[in-house]
Amino acid sequence: MCGIMACVGEDVGEIAVRGLKRMQYRGYDSYGFAWVDGRNQAIQTRRSIDSLEEFTDPLPECTAVLGHTRWATHGGVSLENCHPHTARTMEFSLAHNGIVENHQQLKAAIGDVIYLSETDTEVIVRLLESALCDLPSRLEAFRSVISELEGRNTIVVLFSDGEMLGFREGSPLVLGQGDGQYFLASDVLSFSQQTDRCFALGEGSIVRIKGAGVEVFNNRGQVQQVKWEIIELPESETGKDDYAHYMLKEIMEQWQSIARQVNVDATEISRLSDICGSGRSILVTGAGGAYFTSIQIAWLLRVIGGVRALAVPAYEIDSVSTMFEAGDLVLAISQSGETADTISAVDTARSWGLRIASLVNMPMSSLTRMSEFKFANQSGPEICVLSTKSASAQVTFGYLLAKKVAGETDHQQNIDQLSQELSQYLTLANVRIIQRLAGSLLHNRHIFLLGRGLYSGTARIGALNIKEASYVHAEAFSAGELKHGVIALIERGTPVILFAGRDDVYMLNVAAEVRSRGARVIAMAYENNPLFDEFIKLPDVSDPLLAAVSSMIPCQLLAYYLSIQSGVNPDKPRNLAKSVTVQ
Repeated sequence: MCGIMACVGEDVGEIAVRGLKRMQYRGYDSYGFAWVDGRNQAIQTRRSIDSLEEFTDPLPECTAVLGHTRWATHGGVSLENCHPHTARTMEFSLAHNGIVENHQQLKAAIGDVIYLSETDTEVIVRLLESALCDLPSRLEAFRSVISELEGRNTIVVLFSDGEMLGFREGSPLVLGQGDGQYFLASDVLSFSQQTDRCFALGEGSIVRIKGAGVEVFNNRGQVQQVKWEIIELPESETGKDDYAHYMLKEIMEQWQSIARQVNVDATEISRLSDICGSGRSILVTGAGGAYFTSIQIAWLLRVIGGVRALAVPAYEIDSVSTMFEAGDLVLAISQSGETADTISAVDTARSWGLRIASLVNMPMSSLTRMSEFKFANQSGPEICVLSTKSASAQVTFGYLLAKKVAGETDHQQNIDQLSQELSQYLTLANVRIIQRLAGSLLHNRHIFLLGRGLYSGTARIGALNIKEASYVHAEAFSAGELKHGVIALIERGTPVILFAGRDDVYMLNVAAEVRSRGARVIAMAYENNPLFDEFIKLPDVSDPLLAAVSSMIPCQLLAYYLSIQSGVNPDKPRNLAKSVTVQ
């Protein structure tokens, strides 16, 4: 959550603005910039609670700039609470990503000081002001301040002479080197237009950028060699092309992103499948949408691979400590690779002696560096806050792994066929059917989704997408729960979306039961039936189990059009951020 974008070099103002716009998925409650022009050696600032997309006034020519886009934790969305926060002496400005868990105690210890904001961040500013007066160097003062902070806190400070100090703890911080420029940001996507040379700071590291030089100190205070990695992000994938929103673009390109998932490292997936097939127990975990895709992955591992696989929310991992033993495996799922709950769960699993595997979409993530088995999602940058193409790629990976464990070799052919089917399915005619359905659902207070087997996970993912994108209350249930209480929620006109496989007599009976109570039955199925009030055809698949992937897509489109017709920006739903780096 929150995004930091800092640049040092000649005329870097516009670079910082563009980079910060690319990171708005991390938070878009407010934004701000602090900069120096290299001549006057004075901090200048601009902060706003307006949309950063509407920011068109260029920053003045500057040689160092610090930008921040905020997801509010402490203090409401107001101009006073915007970052960066500037010292009263104008000696420095500071941006922060995280939560200072002991900020109340620190404020009490500081004593009688007037604070200009409601944020926990401002206490860091006050501490640094004091430390700079008491200690002989900026580096010592900075180290003194961070030693007092509790919690996961990443900080970047810009001084009035252009020097920059950064500290990484919990939330990510990546260093980039361009042609006469340095970048310090929350992810590589922000500066990928300028350079592909990157270095991910480790936990507890400090970086100092001064003039044309950079130094990195590890968590023991020792100078660390910077080993640059080459990370390439195709520029074409970061634009909207001709689409109105990133969400629609990312839905429509899934026929390509799903196909790319077969490019997973063959050696690594063979090693992982050997462990899965050895009788070891597998814990699949994630948070939010990644937990729901974990349910699908665990289901595929059990049904196809015969694996003892259990999906558990990352934030509930302590509840299963007696079910796993040293040598078992945890497979952690995260689009960003920075989800705080998931990283904490992996730390817990490691303390039990579990081996660590991860599936991540963002390069150079914390989760990747923690893992013995590292897998990339192959989805390309996903800008919309909702996971669409990354979610389908995650489940595709689960299908590939399960097939590998089972010793089956038809996965390439099946996924190629699905990719071809989706390229035909995602056409204007099918999209308009779903668009019209969305318009007819706008005024309903509740939407219920029912599925079973692999469609149980699909229903949960669909309900989450609808809630996130449109703020319409959508709830998913296993179809088996219907007669055990859920049916009491059905009244005349209640929309019930149900997922049905081929020749699925069970779900036809469910359709009859809810229809007899007055429900409006919306079926996502392969064939129409008189029991359905509306019918949305699911994409065809050669392997019925690949429906775990393809059946998510119609609900993604439904969520998108519910959002548009409700007047909500689907790329930036309220109160949400894509990378949840605080617990």
